[in-house]
Amino acid sequence: MKRTNQVDVQHALGKLEVFNQVSRKDLESLTDKSFQKSLKKGEFICHQGDVWPNALFVLRGELSWAMLSITGREQVLFTIRESEDFWGHSLFDNNPMPASLQAIDHTEVFVWPEEVLLPILYENPKAMWAITRKLVGIMRQAREVIYGLAFQPLTSRLAQLLLTRFGEEAQSPVERDLTLDQIAAMVNSTPEVVCRLMYQFQENGILEITRASIALHDRKSLAKLANEG
Repeated sequence: MKRTNQVDVQHALGKLEVFNQVSRKDLESLTDKSFQKSLKKGEFICHQGDVWPNALFVLRGELSWAMLSITGREQVLFTIRESEDFWGHSLFDNNPMPASLQAIDHTEVFVWPEEVLLPILYENPKAMWAITRKLVGIMRQAREVIYGLAFQPLTSRLAQLLLTRFGEEAQSPVERDLTLDQIAAMVNSTPEVVCRLMYQFQENGILEITRASIALHDRKSLAKLANEG
C-alpha cells in the first residue's frame, strides 16, 4: 500500500485539538512513527475486550464504535469519520476496550502505539488536557445515546440519525452509506423494523429511498419526529 504524503498528514493533524498542541518537531515525529493501515468493509481494528493502547487518525472512510451484548446484539454508540482522531481507553488504564472499532466501509487509518505517544504527551501537558476534553465529550455523547434509548421512541431515534447523515443534503438523491443492519445497530432495533419505518417515512412524503440512494424531501417533518419523546 502506498503511504500517504506526510506533509498532507501533518497538515490534517495540525487542525485537530490534540495534535495542534504539540510542537512541529513532535508532529513530524508522530507522522514518521505512525503506521498506515487499510481496512476492508467490516474489518475490525480492535475488538471489545482487547487491550488496545493506541490512538488513530482516520485518513479516509469511517469507523463504528459499537458494544456487543452477551447475546450477540450490537449497539453502535457513534462513528469516527474522515479527518477525526480516536484515543483508545487502554492507552490510559491498560484495561480492556469497552467496545469495538470496525470499518463501515473501506477505511484507511494512521495508528500510533503507546510507546510512541506517551513520551510526547508527557512533554506536552496541553495535549493531555485536550485529550481529557475530548474524552469528556465522548462521555456526553454516550449520555445522549443512553437517553435516547431509555426515553425516546424508535421513530425519533431513526429520524435523528437520518437528519445527522442526510439533513444538510439537497433534495436530489445521495448515496446511502449505511446498510440496514448498520442503521439498526445505531438505533437499537432490527433491520426489518427499520425498513418498515423508512418506507413509512416515504409514504408520508418525508423522503424517497432506493436500495442505493436516499433523498430528503421534508426536513421539517423529519425534525419534528426527531424531537418527539
